[in-house]
Amino acid sequence: MNTQHPRAQGLDGLRALAVTAVVVYHVHAPWLPGGFLGVDLFFVLSGYLITSLLAADHWRGGRLRLVAFWRRRALRLLPVLWLVLAVTACAATLVGGDGRRDLRGAVAAALTYRSNWWQLGRHDMYFAQFGAEPPLRHLWSLAVEEQFYVAWPLLLWAVMAVVRRQWAQAAIAAVPAAASFTAMAVLYVPGTDPSRVYYGTDTHGGGLLLGAAVALVLPLSRAGTLRRAGHVRAIDGLGAAGLAVLAATALLVSGTSAFVYRGGLVPVCLAAAALTVAAGGPGRIARLLAWRPLAWTGRRSYGIYLWHWPVLACLVNAAPEALSSPFVRCAALALPVVLAAVSYRVLEEPLLRLGLRGYAELCSTFLRRAWGARPRTVLGAVAAVVAVACVAYVGVLRAPSGGGLQAQIASGERVVAAAPTARIAEPLRAERPQRPEEDGPDTATGGAPDVTGADITAVGDSVMLASADALREVLPGIAVDAVVGRQMDAAPEVLERMRDAGRLRRVVVVGLGTNGDVTREALDQIVRIAGPGRLLAFVDVQAPRSWETRVNEALREAVRRHPGCVLVPWRGVIARHPGLLWGDRIHPRPEGARLYARALSHAVGAGF
Repeated sequence: MNTQHPRAQGLDGLRALAVTAVVVYHVHAPWLPGGFLGVDLFFVLSGYLITSLLAADHWRGGRLRLVAFWRRRALRLLPVLWLVLAVTACAATLVGGDGRRDLRGAVAAALTYRSNWWQLGRHDMYFAQFGAEPPLRHLWSLAVEEQFYVAWPLLLWAVMAVVRRQWAQAAIAAVPAAASFTAMAVLYVPGTDPSRVYYGTDTHGGGLLLGAAVALVLPLSRAGTLRRAGHVRAIDGLGAAGLAVLAATALLVSGTSAFVYRGGLVPVCLAAAALTVAAGGPGRIARLLAWRPLAWTGRRSYGIYLWHWPVLACLVNAAPEALSSPFVRCAALALPVVLAAVSYRVLEEPLLRLGLRGYAELCSTFLRRAWGARPRTVLGAVAAVVAVACVAYVGVLRAPSGGGLQAQIASGERVVAAAPTARIAEPLRAERPQRPEEDGPDTATGGAPDVTGADITAVGDSVMLASADALREVLPGIAVDAVVGRQMDAAPEVLERMRDAGRLRRVVVVGLGTNGDVTREALDQIVRIAGPGRLLAFVDVQAPRSWETRVNEALREAVRRHPGCVLVPWRGVIARHPGLLWGDRIHPRPEGARLYARALSHAVGAGF
């Protein structure tokens, strides 16, 4: 018989919704572009629950028992994390490839709960990841939460020692929340990679602090005991509105949208706060969220979140096209749930119920009985545990660092930094170019002799950065302006700035679209900025992402509508040489980069 209070089951159901959104998002489901917002629902829920517990402790005894709080947090979070780290390190080592790169640093960062800052230091991009999938990338959010768990109780203790009124305490808590949302809006640069504001504790801690502020106004203990029908209806109404807002944003907003970072996360977190209070109340929302399958999933949500990304990353690193199969996608969704159910049954639940000493006694008793009944099974299990630990240890110790695609990108950034910036004369070319055939011959040969690198300005993203060395080799003197994570929406501003400075040459190459959808308006604006006196070349996209087909169709349509444009058929060219791509199936290896440069040279030469 389940004896949990319905309000606890409602909050478990809310956890289930959050983790489901994140997991579905990570399998690249095109119908849920905003599934990443499940993390922000977790943030608000965590801030609300932790502050409710701390505040209740203070109101009961007149003080905060911080050491006991941190001990409970450690017992709840650390053992499963250590298990996942060991198994993931073992699996990544056995899979091999670039997924092992920097594994030592990733494990060290995870153990010290600084994964978000470590990933920022490595220039990892959440929404525009290149190269093999890092198997521990998802731990950035746990790092943000743990940093909150360390700092916030100390700040709350100071606030409660000085300020007695709950509304005043909530107002004080709302100040750093507002500061965090403001910092996100100020530091975000539209059209560029948002990782700095997404990973940063200072810029992405607003949801945690907002949940904390709400808890100081209406803590869980009070929300769950509301009896007036009007109050319950009001909370349910706000919860239903919050659920509608969260569903709409998850279905309509992508992680590269400026809306999210320029204030859009505020209504999302407010909606999450309203839904959290309703889930902890006595109304219909709480009863709906207490549906048994949701509650079951929610109680295991921490484990599901920990397991899901290593499973996906190791699968993709072993077989890059695996997730294109519906069967594999279903298996990738089911396996983390199975692993989480096992770790919850064997580790999480008994540890929380019995404590560390009681759990040790339980394990000792179980092993003695098992040894007496099935000694070979015990020996096999112990051997398996030792093998996993040894492989994980050796894998972490010998994991390569640097090099690979990261080094290739870094070399490209140096080429961009050294690109010529001198002012040039305005182009006089006005005749209509001839377009090359998209299914033309392999571009192993160079372009027409009358087009040189000195004639070309190229604007792109990380794919062009990975090819920058080859572009300089094939087209000496080319001016490359490429940034990791750049999107098509940023191109008009970049090109306009170049044109006004007199640095836009007679051939303009735009290699964007890898990181998200493109709009007809952006493409038309690019054409207007280039003007009739220049040849404009769009490079189509090779990226196993949901937007690839839409982007390439938009580029082809733009070339059909504008006679002064040509298409560089990069996708068709590299499709004949898939081994020249890195494991992410997006970025070219050095030889693939030379093919990229020759394809660009051929298309541009044929356009004249």
